[in-house]
Amino acid sequence: MQIKWIEDFLTLTDARAFSRAAERRNVSQPTFSRHIQALEDWLGVELIDRRAQGVHLTAAGRIFRGFAADILRRTYDMRTVLRGQSPGNVDTVRFSVAHTLSLTFFPRWLGQLKEALGNVVARVGAVNVPEGASALIEGATDLLIAYHHPQLPMLLDPVRFPYIALATDRMLPLSAPRADGRPRYRLPGRAEAVVPFLAYSSGTYLGHVVEMILLGANERCHFDRSFDTHMSEALKAMVLEGHGLGWLPESCVGRELAEGRLVEAGPAQWTCPLEVRLHRAADNSNPMVDKIWALLNTPRGTA
Repeated sequence: MQIKWIEDFLTLTDARAFSRAAERRNVSQPTFSRHIQALEDWLGVELIDRRAQGVHLTAAGRIFRGFAADILRRTYDMRTVLRGQSPGNVDTVRFSVAHTLSLTFFPRWLGQLKEALGNVVARVGAVNVPEGASALIEGATDLLIAYHHPQLPMLLDPVRFPYIALATDRMLPLSAPRADGRPRYRLPGRAEAVVPFLAYSSGTYLGHVVEMILLGANERCHFDRSFDTHMSEALKAMVLEGHGLGWLPESCVGRELAEGRLVEAGPAQWTCPLEVRLHRAADNSNPMVDKIWALLNTPRGTA
């Protein structure tokens, strides 16, 4: 059996016609039909009911369609994983980056890294912090970039998994402005005028940071939790559209603050400093990881 036969079959089930499917697969219709026939011969069943008008799957065809999609997904995943383990390119580094940092901090930081070291082939996965820590422990990633606060530490042995502080950030309470430039929603709100609260989903690192801020404040907030998401970009879009108040990293909203499209919605007691840290496994043998580590541990580095 050939993988392309399965790809042809799934294309046919979507196109619902041999001619359209053949065109999508960039082969002649006779060639395409032979592939489907070869697949049926290999399986030992008919997949297409050729007695009906148009393309209709047999009972076996309907069952096989689910298996076919799963076979392809697993095959593509396998190839991706195996290529990622290939030693052919010694400059390849596997990064696990916290979701928000993958969109804000990481692209610029990687550009600085490439300027200093030349080509660095980066395989990047956007992760939540626990996933990233697990990947580092299991050896599934070379470098982890994540936020850190001393009250919300990752439980990584600093001897086995050392870190370098790359940057600092702040969590800010933000609101869209009113016409006079003041925040449309402001902390702590009032019992008679509760603030619509745009929150992070339970279990997210930034969600824990916000809860820490709220528990440490000396005032009670009057909130109506009206939205939650695990993505800071989705939360930012909601704040920009005036749906409520939410906390975002300053690095995520620098342009919007400068342009006045977002304003801080409370004084300093409602903010929180964060550190951006780079972690590695001490026994990681990737030569490019060693180069990055050495560069960042010198005063002339890009940290």
